[in-house]
Formats: sequence, C-alpha cells, structure tokens
Amino acid sequence: MEQIKLIETNNDINQKYTLIEWTTIFLMIANTTNPFFYQSVEMLILSFVFVGILSLFIKSAFNVINKPFLVFISVYIGLQIIQSYSYEIIPIKTFLGEYLRISFAILCLYILGDKFVGLFIKFVIIFAAISFVFYIPSVLLPGFADFIVTHFAKYTLAPFVNNYDGIYDIRNNLIIFNFNQIELFRNSGFYWEPGVHGGFILLALFFNCFYRKIPILKNENLILIAALITTFSTTSYIGLLFILLIYNIDFLFKKPILSVFLIMSLAFASYSIYNKFDFIGQKIQKQISYADKGVPGESRFRSFLIDIKSVSEHPLIGTGRNIQMRFGNQYYNINSQLTHRNNGIGVLLSTYGIPFFIFYISFVYLSFKKIFNSASKALYGVCLILIIGFSEDYFFKVFFIFLTIYCTYSVAKYRVKRSYKKMQTGIQA
Repeated sequence: MEQIKLIETNNDINQKYTLIEWTTIFLMIANTTNPFFYQSVEMLILSFVFVGILSLFIKSAFNVINKPFLVFISVYIGLQIIQSYSYEIIPIKTFLGEYLRISFAILCLYILGDKFVGLFIKFVIIFAAISFVFYIPSVLLPGFADFIVTHFAKYTLAPFVNNYDGIYDIRNNLIIFNFNQIELFRNSGFYWEPGVHGGFILLALFFNCFYRKIPILKNENLILIAALITTFSTTSYIGLLFILLIYNIDFLFKKPILSVFLIMSLAFASYSIYNKFDFIGQKIQKQISYADKGVPGESRFRSFLIDIKSVSEHPLIGTGRNIQMRFGNQYYNINSQLTHRNNGIGVLLSTYGIPFFIFYISFVYLSFKKIFNSASKALYGVCLILIIGFSEDYFFKVFFIFLTIYCTYSVAKYRVKRSYKKMQTGIQA
C-alpha cells in the first residue's frame, strides 16, 4: 500500500517542490527558450554555475552518470571526432558549448529526477496564465504593448549581446512575457516566439492528459488550450489535433460508425478553417511556395529541403554544428539569412547524419517510455516531438538534451533502501 501511495504522489502535480527545484527548471527552460537567457554563452555559463552551486545543497536521490548515459555521450563524442577528422577542423568553442549544455542537462536531471514531469506541467500552466495578463490588454487596449515595451522592456534587454541580431528583434522581451509578435495579436508568452510557446504547451498538455490522466476539459488543460489558441501557430494547431485524436482513440475503436462521422466533420471543419483564416491557409501555401525559392529562414519547408540536400551529401556524419564545418572557409562572407535554419528535424539530420538522428530519436523514445511505462504512449510522444520539431530548432538546446537523456537516470541505492525500510515500518504499523 505504501509503495502505491508513493507512486501516486510522484504522479501528482500538487506535490510540493522546493525553491531549488523551481529555480532549476526555470533556468533550464529559460536557457532553452527565453531571449534574455539563451542568446549568450555568458548567461548559459552563469546559469550553469548557479545550478551547480544549488546542487551542492541537496542530497540527490538520482544517479545520472551510468552505462546508458555513457553510451549516449560516447557515441556523440565519437561522431564529433569523426567530423573533426573529416573536415580537418577542431572547433573547440563549439564543442565546449555543446558539452556545457549537456552538463547543464545532467545537473538538472540530478536535481529533478522523477519530479520533472509534474514540475514541468506546473511551470507551463503558470506561465500560460501569466501570458494572459499581458496578451489580453495588448489586444483590447491600443497602446498598452507599446507603453510596456517603451517604459519597462528597456530594463530587461538581454545582456552580453546585440539586441537586434539581423533576423529577429529581441528588444521587446520582458522576461516573463515576450512582445515580439504582439502587433500580430500572437501570444509568445515566456518564449522566443508563439510557435515555441505552443510547442511547450503541447508537451505539457500531453503529459497532463496521458501521464497524470487529467480529463481534457479540466480547468488546467483549458488554460493550456486557450493559451495555445492565442499563439496562432499552425504547427501548434496540428499538434493539438494530434493530441485530441490520440486522446479519443479508444472511443474511435469502440464506436467506429460515429467516429467516421466525427472524423469527416472534423475534416470539413479543418478545410473550412484552412481556407477562411489567412494565418493557416495562406501561411502554409506561402511556406510551400518558398520551398523552391527564397532564403532558408523564410520557410520551414525551404529550410528542410536545403538540409535534406546537405544530408544527401553527408548522410553518415552530417556537417557538424560549427559554421565553418557547414559552410567552409568563406562562411564569414555569407549573409546570416542564408545560414539560418528554422526546421529542427532538418537541422538534426544535416548536423549529425542519419545514423545519429535515429540514435537520438531512440533515446527520446526511451525517455517517454520511462515516463509513461507504455510503448504506445512513448511512440505518441516521439510523434509529438517530431511535429513541434518541424518548425523549431529545438534538439540540442538544454531542455531537449535533458528530455533525451532522461531515460538514463536511475534511483540511487540508498534511496531505494531507505524507501524499503519506510515501507516495512508502515506494514508493521
């Protein structure tokens, strides 16, 4: 009985989290998605050092450096050695940046362990709610967003960097809310753009529905869905349809005739929305039209096709993350818009090659399987990651490294023994 009770507690978003755990997940997600943090390696270093100091104040229950992790890091370092030999360059700064992100993810895993899912859900719900505090007045009150940006955002400019990088204007970030597309009435929330906001909401919604088994129409899920709708992100809407489909999959099998009718109705509604709303139909058409022209950053499809061309030239080892590896010695003469990539799947494939792509996705699958203890839900999780990854370069940022190596952690022996003793005491009582 005690063992079941402990499992239920770990599965509950309402369990108590320490300030150290809250700070850890904030800095992990911030260094993945928030313009104030992720723009500079200096902020990454400061955050890493701070989380490292926090880790000294806890006695973690989790082993992180073990055989599965050593397999992951050995394959990764091996690939980097092969890339360095093949391209005759050893990009020390690039490699150190990657190891720093991996080390950051290890520290976060050491601190959070199996508390991650509940804390992540809570984090996303809280910041989804906060986003309405700024989004709704910005939409309803002309001049509200400009006033906030003019009088407050100037104090939260990202340190160590130029706050206009040639592609994205990042001066409108208030840290807890980003105004970068508010003139289009799109809700970026805590993240660098609306699509990323939608991606994190989708992950939280997925965990809440299938890990915690919270009904889709409960208040916390409705908050997430409402915030997702305000992103006006095509990819996010596709991800939401995917979650709704698998959420109702049992119903679809039990009532096939009604299900066919509902699916046809949904298809008709989707077609109508596609044609009626410019941000969906025309946006997709524009993205497709740019697939064979324009610069990579103008279209996810264009970016993906360019990356696939790179994969065809380097299918086994990719081109590496270093810009000189990818574009040769003349990289400094290339316009930043031509080097920019915004399709995460294409970036992962072209950077590391097909074998490592399969290896990486396999670890993502194992992480979801560890969370859900279900092969089917793990497969759904991978599909969702690929959906949101099509429109954002996520995969080697801190949070997604964490999610990838999540499958490698194990509960420390002393924690298991202590829990067993408690369980025996409970039985005797």
